[in-house]
Amino acid sequence: MRLSIINTAVTVSAFRSISLVVGFSSMSVERTATREIYPFQEWAAQCGVQADNGFCLAEQIVDGNEDWYAATSTGGREGSRVLTVPNEMILSSARIAQDYQGYVEPSFQILEQKGMRHLFPQFYLFLKLLVELEQGENSPYYPWMASLPRKFNTGVSMDEFCLSCLPPFIRSLCQIKRNHLVAFREALQAFEYLSPQAKQDEELAKFAFNVVFSRSWSAGPGDCQIVPVADMLNHGYPANVAVSYDADGNCEVIMKRDVAPGESLHISYGKSTNPSWFMANYGFLNDEAPATFCKILAANPSQELIDVGYDTDKMLFYKDNGAVSQEVWDVMLYSRLERKPELEADRRAFHQAHMSGDQETKAAIHNKYLRKTCSALQRHVNGILAEVADLAVKMNSFDYSNHPRLPLIKKHNDMVTETFLKVKQNIDQIAASAM
Repeated sequence: MRLSIINTAVTVSAFRSISLVVGFSSMSVERTATREIYPFQEWAAQCGVQADNGFCLAEQIVDGNEDWYAATSTGGREGSRVLTVPNEMILSSARIAQDYQGYVEPSFQILEQKGMRHLFPQFYLFLKLLVELEQGENSPYYPWMASLPRKFNTGVSMDEFCLSCLPPFIRSLCQIKRNHLVAFREALQAFEYLSPQAKQDEELAKFAFNVVFSRSWSAGPGDCQIVPVADMLNHGYPANVAVSYDADGNCEVIMKRDVAPGESLHISYGKSTNPSWFMANYGFLNDEAPATFCKILAANPSQELIDVGYDTDKMLFYKDNGAVSQEVWDVMLYSRLERKPELEADRRAFHQAHMSGDQETKAAIHNKYLRKTCSALQRHVNGILAEVADLAVKMNSFDYSNHPRLPLIKKHNDMVTETFLKVKQNIDQIAASAM
């Protein structure tokens, strides 16, 4: 592991809104490009980034890729500040919206027609990054951009074969991200302040998209931000640092607990029980997750099914012991009751009991249909296990060197298999006792 300290700075650079410039990027986004970390750190210090309590950047190899992350060489006490990033450096969608007012309406019309209004903040960042990339070394953000990773394992970066090796749930998540990228590229064509070359460059757009969706966070209603240097904070649960803002809008990173020397500094990216979501969005497998979504998919769940627990963040299989969350049992039972008109009375009673908190009635209805529910769960679990086994055979027949993301996909699928085998053992025992 290599460490590199960012020195405390005494000057603050005068970052300003960058005017729209037409040109073409001189910065390579090829997978083989080197991450320029040390010039980035010098730039950060010159711009007024203040590092305390031994804040440093450390290097490791993750899933075959070079990964730099935030750490502390000295450790620190709870409540201590480890990093301050000046407001002027922050890429803020709210600020970009003001700078680009009058330039983006045609692009936003395209996104709105596709039902993607909720992605307007990310699209602002996407545009801003592409504008800065066009300026290349003339951009004040160039040292930061040159430090960014070029290799991504996200859903939009996978080739078609890699996608075909994923189970249905994560494959659907990856496809959603790919659809978003297609929409962003279409909307980009209506933005007049980028060169035709930049607007047609698929790899450049993919790079900007990956950076935005893997390094930004919400900073309040309607504002999505990328904070250079602080964007080196990796995911960890529970988080040992928190991000906050002072009265001047400067970003501060504060220790949430005592942190030991050499420990990585991490925040929570959210959805700690959905490893598939992490892989599709961020390109890594969150193997610290205690549980994973059970992979039960409903194309058009009714509101009542949602009421009783249909939620990918709650319908969980636990990795360590194969436990099944109550929401899985409730949804499996209720979906059966919905499909059978002759079970209408029990369906109504179950929904009412769930909504009113009548656990006794719920338990009685569960016991009445336990064998059927177990049988349905067994079919689901066995089906996923068989599908993942087939995918393993498929992957083993191809050269991994031509598909560099296959090792990560195998790791994900192995996690699914291991978890589902434990769940199968538990459900088989419950089914046997219900005979």
